[in-house]
Amino acid sequence: MTNPRRSATIGNMIPRLIEKPIKKYLFKFHKLILLLGARQTGKTTLIKKIERDLTSDGKKCFYLNCDLDEDLRLLNTTSLTLITKLTRDVDFLLIDEAQRLDNPGLTLKIIYDNFSRTKVMATGSSAFELKNKLSDAMTGRYIDFHLFPLSVKEFAKDKMQADYQIEDILRYGSYPEVYLLKKKDDKILFLNKIIESYLYKDLLSYQKIRFPQIIKDLTKALAYQIGSEINENELANRLKVDRKTVVSYLRYLEQVYVITRLTPFSKNPRREIGKRYKIYFLDLGIRNALIGDFNAISLRSDLGYLWENFLIIERNKAHSFKQIIFESNFWRSYSGAEVDYVERLSDGPEFKAFEFKWQGEKLAKGASGFRRKYSIPISVVNRNNYFSFV
Repeated sequence: MTNPRRSATIGNMIPRLIEKPIKKYLFKFHKLILLLGARQTGKTTLIKKIERDLTSDGKKCFYLNCDLDEDLRLLNTTSLTLITKLTRDVDFLLIDEAQRLDNPGLTLKIIYDNFSRTKVMATGSSAFELKNKLSDAMTGRYIDFHLFPLSVKEFAKDKMQADYQIEDILRYGSYPEVYLLKKKDDKILFLNKIIESYLYKDLLSYQKIRFPQIIKDLTKALAYQIGSEINENELANRLKVDRKTVVSYLRYLEQVYVITRLTPFSKNPRREIGKRYKIYFLDLGIRNALIGDFNAISLRSDLGYLWENFLIIERNKAHSFKQIIFESNFWRSYSGAEVDYVERLSDGPEFKAFEFKWQGEKLAKGASGFRRKYSIPISVVNRNNYFSFV
């Protein structure tokens, strides 16, 4: 089966590190490959690149974009007869924005159970829509990957190249299209377009979002608090809603890939704070657009928080590309001593800790106290050595 849009140009695509592991699992296992990520991070570009490569190798591919009505109508069925016609002689079925299907779990289960020859890759922009719909029908049948905005290692081959761009990344983030734009005004315009046309569009389409303005106000409030501990009750009071609504909306913001949270590390609950957590934005351009601050790095009072946010998200990206399972936390005692980041990989019991500094190499007293207390090695990550950390 041929696809009239298959020949669409891929454009000047920046190679994505996740492409190689996706192809490996796509060929190696009889599993649905699920690619999740925010809109505009490059999922469509990547799935079309994979389609082009597979076709060049002589494989028969069929690409469907469920944002398009005609494609959605083709696939939006649980009829075995119709699905048989759809997948006839197809080696790879590639489905964009699969959460648009009425019952993606059942549709994909029918394909998976009855057409082992046809391998399936699907993308989704909303984890709460797609993964929730897949949870029962597709249990054990899929492997999920996450596509973030561009990582340092994707746009820079070495530290020198990264250093040249790092201040722009802290200001405008690394959404692919934003990154490729040359003019600063165009970058700002496109970031605001992403917020209004995609971020809020996805959120507000979800039926449980009852207070559209509240979630906008919440997102903006969080943008002012990156790297600081979140107090849910305080947010609820400020926004004049109940705490339950704040908790739910925070979860939705995570599930559409706007924010992520870092929870406290503690081996002694009586001495350290265990209930609060920190919020970071998956893209600093989105964060800066929300507060309307694109000032030069030299003028920023929030530079330390920008640097901390950048390093934590880049570390997450690096582990995600390699399919490394890990746990990560921050540490803070009631006395105010802090360590920015504590990490343990799944394949070992050892913890490592890191303190983030834009400049300087000396550990703070609190960090030194953490090292003495837990015998966990702690390193400073600064502008001189960050490239090996990310």
